[in-house]
Amino acid sequence: MTKDGLVEQNARTKEETRISEREKDFDLRRSQDLPPQDNRDLSSETRRKRKQLPPVQEAASLEQQPEAVSSQEPEIYAQEPEAVKEKEIQHGIRYQQRFTEQESSDLKPAEPELPKKESKLQFTADEVPQEPGKKLTNARRKAERTSQKLETAQQNLPARRKLRLSVESDVETGKAKRRLKFEKEVVSQRDHMKGAKPLRPVKKGANAAIGYAHKKIYENEHENIGIEAAHRSELVAEGGLRALNHRRKSAPYRKVSRLQKKASRASAKAAYQQVLHENPKLKSNLLARMWQKQKIKRQYAKAAREARRAGQTAKKTAVTTEKIAGRVAFFVKRHPIIFGIATLLLLLFFLISSVFTSCSSMGTGGLGIVAASSYVAEDQDINQAELSYTEWETDLQIQIQDAEAQHPGYDEYRYQVGNVGHNPFELMGFLTASYHGFTYEQIEAVLREIFSEQYRLEFIPETEIRYRTETRVDPVTGETTEEEVPYEWHILNIRLTANSFTDVIAGRMDNGQKELFNILMMSKGNRQYVANIFGDTDWLPYVTSYYGYRVHPISGGKDYHKAVDIGMPLGTEILAGHDGTVTQAGESGSYGLVVVIEGTMKDGRTLTTKYAHCSQLLVTPGQTVKQGDVIAKVGSTGNSTGPHLHLEVLVDGQYFNPLYFTDTGNHTAGTMAPGTPGGPEIPAYPGEPMGDGSYAALIAEAQKHLGKPYVFGASGPNSFDCSGFVCYVFNQSGVANVGRTTAQGLYNMSTPVSRENARPGDLIFFTGTYSAGTPVTHIGIYIGNGQMIHAGDPVQYASIDTSYWQQHFYAFGRLN
Repeated sequence: MTKDGLVEQNARTKEETRISEREKDFDLRRSQDLPPQDNRDLSSETRRKRKQLPPVQEAASLEQQPEAVSSQEPEIYAQEPEAVKEKEIQHGIRYQQRFTEQESSDLKPAEPELPKKESKLQFTADEVPQEPGKKLTNARRKAERTSQKLETAQQNLPARRKLRLSVESDVETGKAKRRLKFEKEVVSQRDHMKGAKPLRPVKKGANAAIGYAHKKIYENEHENIGIEAAHRSELVAEGGLRALNHRRKSAPYRKVSRLQKKASRASAKAAYQQVLHENPKLKSNLLARMWQKQKIKRQYAKAAREARRAGQTAKKTAVTTEKIAGRVAFFVKRHPIIFGIATLLLLLFFLISSVFTSCSSMGTGGLGIVAASSYVAEDQDINQAELSYTEWETDLQIQIQDAEAQHPGYDEYRYQVGNVGHNPFELMGFLTASYHGFTYEQIEAVLREIFSEQYRLEFIPETEIRYRTETRVDPVTGETTEEEVPYEWHILNIRLTANSFTDVIAGRMDNGQKELFNILMMSKGNRQYVANIFGDTDWLPYVTSYYGYRVHPISGGKDYHKAVDIGMPLGTEILAGHDGTVTQAGESGSYGLVVVIEGTMKDGRTLTTKYAHCSQLLVTPGQTVKQGDVIAKVGSTGNSTGPHLHLEVLVDGQYFNPLYFTDTGNHTAGTMAPGTPGGPEIPAYPGEPMGDGSYAALIAEAQKHLGKPYVFGASGPNSFDCSGFVCYVFNQSGVANVGRTTAQGLYNMSTPVSRENARPGDLIFFTGTYSAGTPVTHIGIYIGNGQMIHAGDPVQYASIDTSYWQQHFYAFGRLN
């Protein structure tokens, strides 16, 4: 047996004969590794065949070798005779060629390189792209990982499915298709912390009940040391559980906030490393690197702020079913949810209080479920409380107005006067929540205390030493000389410090009373004997003059205003507020065209309503009308400064405040600003902005009064309040004739404008700058670039982007 297979050996001659049927192995060693003509390592069969190889076949075999093999190279392989199978020959040749080609490639001399054609595009060493360094690579990886973590954290934020209205265009018909679909919306942290909306009233009531229980325990725990210690331990444990629950619910939002900051820093660092990579020269300049790094950080911070603003804008402009539902509820005449909430809160409140008081004492206290959302005092006491407070405020204004006449002899009078006013619903809500079925005699002293806390009027004399130049003539020489002579300048400072009525009463109520106060602010007391005289319109923001004592806008004296004035567009339909008979319809002196309706209430009392300054009467005397019938149209007849309705309400001949006894159409604790959910929409086109000529005249007039003092109720030209200044400037410049009205009145004359469309000459309105019965409490003239001119203290320019003005911003408006 050999490596070539099975062989047969002659024992005598030692000759071997190969009898195997498989193909032979080939010796694949290169020829230079073998000694010439050395056949010792070849098999006997191979040596025999090699001797029998004809010269012609051997030559043919060599012709198939590559040309790189030298013809002088010794022969290595012999070819088999023709008797051997052709496939064995071909098989050997293939192996021979494979290894001789390898040898040829190793021995073949290198060919000379041809000269390359020079490219026209040449780069310097600095322009050749450099491989990113380790710092840049790591910064990119960290920024990417942080971004992925942030995305995951944002996806894990609490979410809810919101029904949204989508508008799509039909490709075939070209018409718009509207359909409702559910979309995922992230719940804000504030809403998530409050919990589900249906459970919020329950939670709020439970908190009020728990607070009431703690209060009662506080009152009695001093009698027993054990109870006191247990109560203190319970308070500590309760506080700890609340803190843990708060951290648990806020954890996803805190994680997102943390990752947002981290991602911003990582992105800024990656951008910084990229700049260094692209500009290697910066690496050698420390100041340049620091400047570049700060610049990148500012850019990322700005991008983050813009992204947040864009998200807020998108949230405001999204069309949701929540907004639609809010509008529907806004126009409901009697909002049943208010009473449902009141019922639920009071049941929980009474459930806890029953542990400490009997049911009979609760009944005698005058509080019931229905009473919780109603004024429970008598009509006369309710009316007298508001009337007295307005009289004291009017006396205060008259005192300031007559300061120069009452304190003569001063060279100068300086005014520092705050706003005078209060919200009538806040006054009555506070009295009802705190004193329930009060009488005026019981609460008069309390009202005096509140008034003293809200207002403080001071007359502070001051003397300044000034100098004037006097010319003197010497009687002997006739020489003229000038010298500075001192003299006294007497000043009276009239200073009114006015605190917010809302803040004053807030400190006088406990948690339970505040809950009842909020309910009363929504229900408006449930004493509405007269229905809404403008249908479903919320006319409360359009009140230009309130019931009670006031400084008369024409005479300037103390005046008892027995009605409310509601500024509405000329020709607006007026509806009958109750069933009854028309007792008067015609001209009536200062009332102008007036309609008087008289009817009978369910308790037998006589209800009378008067509608004055009408432009057109649609009923006649003796005619019977039903609630909701159109009886007249808004006008400006009689003693009137502009189109409005003068509404009076009398019960058994006694004048009552129409705000308390008429449905205003407002069933919320406040009025929504334009462009907010539940508020009026801002039109896409609010009308033409003020022309250049009109604006130039307006601003020229306004600048004349820069530095003049602010005095509440003043209309110029020596002092102004905010609305007096705007009215004076518009009237005197000839741009518009707006008369003398309030900030709310000017808002009612305007069309809401978005900030993007606001132009110089538009008005800007603010809310909540002091306690008032209207949402708009301050006004200025917008001059562009985030600036306004207004009657601050004194008349001045101001930025509308400060935290104070942004907090109180209400709307932009363009005069109609």
